[in-house]
Amino acid sequence: MGVLCVDCVRAANQAARTSRTGLGFPRAPGRPYVTLGIIAANVAFYVYGIGAGLYRWQTTWGLWPAASDQEPWRWVTSGFVHGGLWHIGLNMFVLYQFGSELERVMGRLRFGLLYGLSLLGGSAAIQALAAPNSLHIGASGAVFGLFGAYGLLLYKLKLPWQSMAATAGIWLAVGFFLPSISWEGHIGGLVIGTLTMVTMLRLAGQSPFGRASTSQRK
Repeated sequence: MGVLCVDCVRAANQAARTSRTGLGFPRAPGRPYVTLGIIAANVAFYVYGIGAGLYRWQTTWGLWPAASDQEPWRWVTSGFVHGGLWHIGLNMFVLYQFGSELERVMGRLRFGLLYGLSLLGGSAAIQALAAPNSLHIGASGAVFGLFGAYGLLLYKLKLPWQSMAATAGIWLAVGFFLPSISWEGHIGGLVIGTLTMVTMLRLAGQSPFGRASTSQRK
């Protein structure tokens, strides 16, 4: 084995830490820790809620627009409350599918910020558009924010985005007809997630709606 120069090792490590994708974002190699952490928090909150009584748990931590002025933490906690195994299972599956890819492309800090702002955007839309005494729960508002961000990246990288947009559009439309689905949260998350990605691309020196060249996608 050869002897490595200490300064060379330090420089190589620094370069690895600051290496960036073609979109100008820092790389996040390895496991998507932020995505997995969010999923773990949702699962833990759900399991604890079963022990506490699921309906009581939902009404205590879900988002009631009429109660959020006095209890603003509901804007956040509602995104970690789910109504059943199908509800949390579907949301966590989609979160992992899109979140793990976005986290690797954007970096952990930016992805965490994207998710948090999408969650708050969904809650803000619920507060503004939903009936005051309606109860809203689930991570789908934040997940729709990931839809918007991911779709924008696909478009910019000249990758097929129409299928994902159609799927998101179908889920969004279904929310207008099924009373158990919070279309308000979906719209809010989608809009804020997309706007957050637009802002992040601009800060990274990218044109959000300009198509990237082939060399930028490497």
